[in-house]
Amino acid sequence: MGIITKDVLIHKVGDLKVLPFVARKLLETLNDEGCSIDDLSNIIEKDQAVAAKVLKISNSALYGLRHEVTSLHQAILILGFKTIRSLVLSVSTRALYKNFGMKEKILWDHSVGAGIAAKLISVGFGAEIGEVSFVGGLMHDLGKVVMNNESPEEFAEVMMKVYNEGFDSITAEMEVYGYNHTEIGAGVVEKWGFAPLLVKILQMHHLRSLNLADIKEPAVATAIAITNLADHVCKVLGIGYRNPDDKIELHKLPSAVFLNMPQERLNILVKNIEETYNLEKTIFD
Repeated sequence: MGIITKDVLIHKVGDLKVLPFVARKLLETLNDEGCSIDDLSNIIEKDQAVAAKVLKISNSALYGLRHEVTSLHQAILILGFKTIRSLVLSVSTRALYKNFGMKEKILWDHSVGAGIAAKLISVGFGAEIGEVSFVGGLMHDLGKVVMNNESPEEFAEVMMKVYNEGFDSITAEMEVYGYNHTEIGAGVVEKWGFAPLLVKILQMHHLRSLNLADIKEPAVATAIAITNLADHVCKVLGIGYRNPDDKIELHKLPSAVFLNMPQERLNILVKNIEETYNLEKTIFD
């Protein structure tokens, strides 16, 4: 048997049945203007593990609420429909891992780190950018999860090239598969019916030959830049990597320049991201 083709992989995993029940039901409500707080709460409560995680994250330092949220109804009322849906879809991605060994732990830790980093970097850019960046951070490497699930031996080869030979992930994937995780991730979430902005984040977050200033939609450019910067912050901190990479000059990255993030501000942000990640990472497990 040869390598599974890109189209076959996207078609196979793009089936909504792959997603947990609660995530599928929530996607159905995305365009339902008649959906009430009770409707949303009732859907989420059908999976008590997801419901518990949503409450934990709502009460975490990521949202900084003044009073403890004790019910889903209250969480939806305070944080809003879109935020709660984003949280549920994000924590549901954990269920997509078919196995959970060292390889998967590395991928998951990096995803959580990037989600937290994106959330904190997005402060000041508006609530909508904040939420899509948070989900984008958590899901930016979904394509890697899919490739690992469906062809673990080939993906192990990719991981060896990245961690032992110093390849970047895109180059390693192209050598082994002939396509890369950004194509797979974007294709899968598009088939699931996720927002076009999220599709673009997964597709473009590596900024390969992409000039952010050329993107005509400011929200799209900003969210992609935030996700790219969050990804690099995780590399600097060693989240999902063997060792921290102190050679990366974050303030010189195109994403940091686009977001107008000077070195002093980034130094404070990185410290805050590291502290928040160490404090809150277990709530996603």
